[in-house]
Amino acid sequence: MITKIKNIFSKTNASERRNFLKLAGISSLATFLLPTKTNSVHAGNLLNRNWWYKRDIWSTEQNEEVKNAEYCIQHTVNTRNIGDGIIRANLDNSWRRFEIKEMEDDFMRWGCSERYFYYEDNLNPEQLPEGCPKPPARENGGIHHGTVATYGKWLGRGDSAFHLNNTVKGTALCPKVEVLEEILPTLEELKREFPNADDRLTQYYEIQREVYSDINNFDKTKLLTLELYTQSTRGTLYDAGIKETHTFGNMMANPMCTIAFLQREWQQPNVFDPNGSGGYNTFPYGVHYEVRAIPHVIHCWAPQMGNEYDFFNYKEAEDPDAIYGYWVNFLHTYYHGGRANITTVVYNVIEQFNNTPGDPGRGIRVV
Repeated sequence: MITKIKNIFSKTNASERRNFLKLAGISSLATFLLPTKTNSVHAGNLLNRNWWYKRDIWSTEQNEEVKNAEYCIQHTVNTRNIGDGIIRANLDNSWRRFEIKEMEDDFMRWGCSERYFYYEDNLNPEQLPEGCPKPPARENGGIHHGTVATYGKWLGRGDSAFHLNNTVKGTALCPKVEVLEEILPTLEELKREFPNADDRLTQYYEIQREVYSDINNFDKTKLLTLELYTQSTRGTLYDAGIKETHTFGNMMANPMCTIAFLQREWQQPNVFDPNGSGGYNTFPYGVHYEVRAIPHVIHCWAPQMGNEYDFFNYKEAEDPDAIYGYWVNFLHTYYHGGRANITTVVYNVIEQFNNTPGDPGRGIRVV
């Protein structure tokens, strides 16, 4: 190839040289135009904030009245091969392929222990096992308060010169589908039987304590949260004329995030007793994990969710993440009330780091 190019550029091959330059010019022009066209299409979505759509859906409870529902679609994530452990995301205007990974068992034991003792203490506040440190575990802490960092490279809300954002989100471990299919009917029946939330909390705590007693009840490749303030509701965000949070906009435009988890101010008791020493030994002080993920943003009214206005048909939904959207919305309404129509985020785990200030932590990648 090099010899041929040299021959073309020799003085004795002027005609071939002109043909080569013409082809090179056309080739370089095509090379320039193609990515520009791709990028402009993608940028058009972001600059126009073409994330929101409306559709008419039926309300089965209100005389089959048609409701106009608004929903969002995340154009920058492709979950078509998620069943094979693959997710694709458009990051910085370039589609990339990622293998979804499982979080390590030490992280799962730590997170499950915290939630287990939260429910245990609410059920038996004066009967914690000997050796379980005080103050009690009823306060939501590390695993529930994930600190989520994102950056967007989009037009923005117009109220900041930066695309970086950091915020604390109510984060949950993600039960396996078969676990959800087993416990959801019971919780749904409890919600119907006891409209007052206080009357059903004991049963709720008992069910959740059982779920968190085994790390194998969870899908270790996912974490869940609600994008609580990006919805059609009253509040400071809407009074200011802003529809989305910074986190939401960043995830829609550039779907990558990192989530940090820090242990509370006292040592976390370990319900799993991995050292076999008996009793309730504790995790090291200052446990600090970081999970890096591709966030899949979904909304219950999107057509692929398969829902009506007041009926959630997650079993027949086109999107396999629909059941997680229903679950995390159900938990929120079960505990806090309100409607189950809040934007959901499924964090698909790509990497995990141990940032605990001691060995084997200090920022070492463990997944």
